[in-house]
Amino acid sequence: MDEKEKLIKKWLDHELSQEEYEAFKELDEYSSYAKISEKAHHFKAPDFDEEASREELEGRINSTKKRNKRIQYIYVAAAIITALVLSVSLFEILYQKDDSKSITTKVATSETIQFPDHSEVNMNSRSELSYHPDTWNEKRELFLAGEAYFKVQNGNAFHVKTDHGDVQVLGTIFNVKSRDYSFQVSCYEGSVKVNLKNDSFIVQAGEVLTMTHNDIKKGKTNSKLPDWKRNQTIINSKSLEIVLQEFKNYYDVEFDISQVDKTIKYTGTFGHDDLEKALQSITLPLDLSYRIDDKEIFLSKNK
Repeated sequence: MDEKEKLIKKWLDHELSQEEYEAFKELDEYSSYAKISEKAHHFKAPDFDEEASREELEGRINSTKKRNKRIQYIYVAAAIITALVLSVSLFEILYQKDDSKSITTKVATSETIQFPDHSEVNMNSRSELSYHPDTWNEKRELFLAGEAYFKVQNGNAFHVKTDHGDVQVLGTIFNVKSRDYSFQVSCYEGSVKVNLKNDSFIVQAGEVLTMTHNDIKKGKTNSKLPDWKRNQTIINSKSLEIVLQEFKNYYDVEFDISQVDKTIKYTGTFGHDDLEKALQSITLPLDLSYRIDDKEIFLSKNK
């Protein structure tokens, strides 16, 4: 630091001696520094009310705290309301009255159900039916998995719902078969409306509507009852695999068909009350042999 800088620094710090002050006045910059010093003496900072500022700041802080508390109260209230709504909904789900009634038939058994409006259904073997008896007169609707024969009294619409499609009637006699491998509606009196996918079909008395995979066909029938009501199954050109699935609705057995062609077509009839005769009705036309081992039946091709 040179002499000039030392003098300027001491002047700013008010540390100049008389001798140093005289030397400072001799500097070329003295006049400029003197003007700055003069103006600084006339400069006055604005008045500052410390107490008022403190009160204003506290007011803002308290206002913010109150607002935050209100927001917290709103969040808490919303959480409580949400919890109450969920609790009520859960209670309704867990404890609401289920007035549905389900009926299931086993292999080689059937059952007749009388509905509140005196409509009647006769369920075939290995079938399941469910409906709501308490609201039946207002909404005649049921779900069927399997096969059933219906006698419907006149009244409001009667709906039979299945995994394949729906059947709607007002009053008539008809049969619905809804198995994994087949869907069929046979009408014996009046008419029924069948909804399959995006199409609707009207089935009149004496007609049969059949859907196998996506193939839908309508045919005629001279029968007054479904074949199962006559204790037999009539099959027209179906694969052996489907025939044996039908067979197991009436006999508690399993099949080993690893030695035969399961796609071979069968046309014929087998009864529901004699295992040996039923097996012969199927194997003889197809030139097959069978061997029974407890509840398992082994099929083979005749040599």
